[in-house]
Amino acid sequence: MTTPRRPAQLKPEQIELIEGDADTAATSELAHTSAQAIVPLGAGRDEDPEVVERVLTLIREEGIDTIAESWVNSPEESLPGVLWRGFLLSEWIRRYPGEVEERYAAARQALGQAEPSKLEQVPAPRDVRAKWDKVFEGNFKGDFADVLRGSARLTDFLGRVQPTWIADDAHPMATEVTRRDTAMLRTAEEFRVAGERLMKGFLD
Repeated sequence: MTTPRRPAQLKPEQIELIEGDADTAATSELAHTSAQAIVPLGAGRDEDPEVVERVLTLIREEGIDTIAESWVNSPEESLPGVLWRGFLLSEWIRRYPGEVEERYAAARQALGQAEPSKLEQVPAPRDVRAKWDKVFEGNFKGDFADVLRGSARLTDFLGRVQPTWIADDAHPMATEVTRRDTAMLRTAEEFRVAGERLMKGFLD
């Protein structure tokens, strides 16, 4: 398996913009600081307001892609880890709407007759993407649990018909998350667990 491609690269000068004199590109501290700037969960954290503002400025000027690169290696049970998965899901929906809608329609056809009552609980891909777009504007004060719940339902729904997410290492969206076995179902479970951790105050 080739090295997964990533949607963005975090440049040294952009790291310096976030942390001033930072000399590494993907530290755990950077991942958590940027994640807290995007979804300030509290949890007793005392983030530097100047660092948070640098993160938000970078998002406004460069978009979320730059910041997202710092989350790549974060554990799935962490806030930056689940934001990375949300970023991948949102980008996949944005970049490949035809493929996503085709899989969504196939899942509705396959599962609709067996479990019609569950169809109304599954959000449309465009609605999930719209929620993540709002999150990635930064300083999100909405219902993050609802974002995670909708993402879990959508990925589980798609994964029950086609558990593979990205089938080819050469695909622009190929990452360790999207190329692993049963990636769609595993990501759904990670969204679900993150939602549980959020409700218990453990997601950070």
